[in-house]
Amino acid sequence: MKQIHLIYLLVFLLPGFLLSQNKSPGIVKGRILDSKTLAPVEYANIVLLDSVTRSMITGVVSDSAGFFRISNVSPGTYFVEYTFIGYQKLRTRGFTISRKKPVTELGELQLVPSAVTMDEVTVTAEKSLMITKIDRKIFNVQKDVMAQTGTVLDVLQTIPSVSVDVDGNISLRGSSNVTILINDRPSVMAGSVNLEQMPASLVERIEVITNPSARYRPDGTGGIINIILKKEQNTGMNGSIAANAGTDSRFNTNLQLNYKKGKVNLFGSYGFRQDYRRRSGNIYSKSTDTAVNQSVSLWQNSLGSVRPHSHLGQLGVDWDISKKDATSITGTYHYRDVKRNDVSHNIYKGSDLSLSEDFTRSLTGKQNENSAGVTAYYQHTFNRGQEHILKADIEYENQTENENDLWNSNYLFPVYPEGKDSTIAKNKGQNIDLTVDYSRPLWKDASLEAGYAGTMEITDQDQQVAHWDSISGGWISDLESSNRFYASQTVHALYTTVSYEWKKLSVMGGLRAEEALLSLEFRTKDTTVKRSYFALYPTIHLGLASGKNEWQLNYSHRVNRPDPDEMNPVPEYRDPRNIFTGNPDLKPEDIHSVEFGYAIRADNLTFVPSLFYRYVVHGFTTVTHSFQDTILITTMQNLATNQSAGLDLSGNWQVKKVAGINFSASGFYNQIDASNIGYSSNKSSFSWNVKVNASISITRTTLFQFNGQYRSEALTPQGMRRPSWVVNLGFRQDFLKKKLSLIATVSDLFDSQAWKNSINTPLLIQESTRRRDARVFYGGLVFHFGGQNQKEKEPKFEFENGGEK
Repeated sequence: MKQIHLIYLLVFLLPGFLLSQNKSPGIVKGRILDSKTLAPVEYANIVLLDSVTRSMITGVVSDSAGFFRISNVSPGTYFVEYTFIGYQKLRTRGFTISRKKPVTELGELQLVPSAVTMDEVTVTAEKSLMITKIDRKIFNVQKDVMAQTGTVLDVLQTIPSVSVDVDGNISLRGSSNVTILINDRPSVMAGSVNLEQMPASLVERIEVITNPSARYRPDGTGGIINIILKKEQNTGMNGSIAANAGTDSRFNTNLQLNYKKGKVNLFGSYGFRQDYRRRSGNIYSKSTDTAVNQSVSLWQNSLGSVRPHSHLGQLGVDWDISKKDATSITGTYHYRDVKRNDVSHNIYKGSDLSLSEDFTRSLTGKQNENSAGVTAYYQHTFNRGQEHILKADIEYENQTENENDLWNSNYLFPVYPEGKDSTIAKNKGQNIDLTVDYSRPLWKDASLEAGYAGTMEITDQDQQVAHWDSISGGWISDLESSNRFYASQTVHALYTTVSYEWKKLSVMGGLRAEEALLSLEFRTKDTTVKRSYFALYPTIHLGLASGKNEWQLNYSHRVNRPDPDEMNPVPEYRDPRNIFTGNPDLKPEDIHSVEFGYAIRADNLTFVPSLFYRYVVHGFTTVTHSFQDTILITTMQNLATNQSAGLDLSGNWQVKKVAGINFSASGFYNQIDASNIGYSSNKSSFSWNVKVNASISITRTTLFQFNGQYRSEALTPQGMRRPSWVVNLGFRQDFLKKKLSLIATVSDLFDSQAWKNSINTPLLIQESTRRRDARVFYGGLVFHFGGQNQKEKEPKFEFENGGEK
């Protein structure tokens, strides 16, 4: 526990040092509204300029309620310019910051819609890529040409610190335990199989929160990835339609519409995607029985294909009831069906390499999934122009999933009758999420946010397995492999955060109290397990301004509770020789995370180096061992401890109006103690990755994009993960003042992306390689229409914000 004590000492002693460095007291604040609807404008650009030299001092963006705050302003005379894409650039009168009058309240600033051309907008928007706030980084999806043809999972691969493997598993800073939110909430659509089909063109932005404040659920070792879907709010009738076609009969299209008149905004979107996924792999493994000094070796080659179809629709209405009250309701529907075909060839040999088995196993499967949800919220602003707000929202989601798989085994040696297995699964899930959030200023330099968050998640699984009996000519149920499982988890949380600014220092401290109630019913085994957890999760975020730059120090105490599937002990037969079983004794991970960074901002360059340290007790890991020589069993275990540290280097560089380069490099040191599960007490390794995304404007209407990634080898509890790399290309040609765009993309240009893993233990040696289809080409068209559609479509974010959320 010495590491935890050191973390607390570092976090709570450093503010005293930072306070001694402060000398500048000024604050400028206000709120940005639409002049016609009086609705708040989120992510408006606010720039503070010197009234004498007219040079830019700093810039921030407005929050979701339109509020902004510019801190650490030196004494002097200034004015503010404020604008947003699709609105006129406006300017306030001059004002003075002095030691006698350190705070200037600008009140409500109204933006007037403009009739600027898209060409004019492009000039001001090209700098936009990433915003660094005190508790998160925000990435604009629409900057990526690949987003016009790809999926959310494709886009996540290009984001700094985020990695996606061949199975769609997402990791953040080397940790695969990541919380995925959609529109700030847990969602049944947040699984990797759904993100692999969700069109990225329907996404507004993606937020990466490595050290979340107490307002967010403390789930996930690596942090939170928050996916915000698009919701147009432009006046009048507006919309866009896109269609793309790719190799192997790939196709996707999407439609987005909104109609806004007065205080009411109707909006909707629909996306369809037909995809094709090809997978191949090979495995060599050798399992040894040390008692008799005998071994069994396996050579396996596999090839599979998946043809998924998905539909995603959203329909909603916003209503500004009055100047102080607003409400909204949104319905979402997602349907996905999948046809799957797999075949594997398996050869087993004994210690003397004599052939013991040679057989093929094939799969023909169908799967369909329906999910529907509704979200409603109400917001009341007590005093216009102040951050005094009460907001309540509720969400309900329901999901059903049906799967029908038929396996065939054909034995070449020894000769056996053909074997058939059938798996029929019917799964259901429900999510209920309720949040009440209250925020208000405490005094001129401080604010409070407090609230309640309650979540209930219900899982109901029914899996029936049967084998074909060639003698009787019928199916016989396999009661050992069948699974009837029910789980419910309810979490109640109270949280509060207090933000305070003094001179150049900003502090946001928070505390979250959570009670989790878990009930697991293993109905196949007639067993019930009930668990309850209560814990306090403190967070602190510190920021110290230095001109345009900012130091940041963040700490959070987090938890990662196992999913119900990871605790279900009923075997899941991925094939007769590969079995996964859950661990009902799996304990939650307990995480302490510290991050220290420095945001450097110049006119055309943003550079953010960050150091982080993470200490985890009871960390999750997968362990594979052999059973009866030829069967491999994989399960989840808790490590004694593991700790990791790393350096993130990320930024963007705008080369005049010609090129924008987004770059990142991350290095991770990881040390694990697996002595409690029979492996080395301390294993450590260093891994790293590099990502570059370059957008080159060949002309004002022609854009070329390059995306490259490299990931080094990394440590696993039983072995290593080998390095991999990939290159993607994109092209966009605009017509008709950018209302019409031609898109072309190719992914994995050099067919280089492969996932190679090794296991090296006294009882099991394994080398595996898995690949997916490469050189996938897409081409398509995007058309925007409506009087205000210029608000798009290119990045919204022009300036990085070092202030509070």
